[in-house]
Amino acid sequence: MTFDAADHDHLPELLLSSIGDPTPEFTRDKHSDAHHVRMIRADDGGALRTFNGGLAHENGWYTSRKAGRVLHWQGAAQYDFLTRAEVEFAVVRVASESVRFEFTRRGKKQVYTIDVELVAPDGTVTLIEIKRDQRDLADPEYRAKLTAVHEICDEHGIRFKVILRHQIWDSLVHRRNAMLFCSRRFVTILPEHLERLEAHERQVGTGATFGSTAKAIAPNCPRTGEALIQALTVARRIEIDLTCSLLDTTPVTIH
Repeated sequence: MTFDAADHDHLPELLLSSIGDPTPEFTRDKHSDAHHVRMIRADDGGALRTFNGGLAHENGWYTSRKAGRVLHWQGAAQYDFLTRAEVEFAVVRVASESVRFEFTRRGKKQVYTIDVELVAPDGTVTLIEIKRDQRDLADPEYRAKLTAVHEICDEHGIRFKVILRHQIWDSLVHRRNAMLFCSRRFVTILPEHLERLEAHERQVGTGATFGSTAKAIAPNCPRTGEALIQALTVARRIEIDLTCSLLDTTPVTIH
């Protein structure tokens, strides 16, 4: 899948703020240019780059319930981000290494492949570049490449974000909860479990608690009920704030 874009006379320049949130921001740079743009996807919607060892840093593959396929990753930060996306209610689908941009900038061909692609419930697509820290953005030429990709995405209704590793988790509690819920993503959800969940919703409404929902889904085994809640969170039937410590009284929303 490709698209051709018109020439871009003005592209933003990546600017890192040294105060407050260090998330990269974008400002105009009248000297930038990019043209002959192509956005490429694999025919099957899978990864354009695959990893299975053989690199100097961590890499591998990740089985995703939301993607319905294996996702490839390189670097611990990308793995962590995929884990968060798997349990994030605002993410309907996730992919990795799935979009490549090819364009010409200042007479030179540029090639860039995104790290992660997220699809929101309303269909909004967000492309993510994940970095360990600001030092990974020190090279001016690489920053200029990201700048061009950001502008191309913006002109085609696609969001583009640069995420630093320390921004992935709100806290250690958040990370532990996400890892636990993600580990239960393939727990089998039977029709009878969904029937009990829907009966619980009819009884208490969409707003329930972690403990009451676990007991309603699996009355004879609280641990099974908790595992099912975790799988149902990945399946987007239950929404829960994973940044907080989980108690029986923790609020959940049934969808």
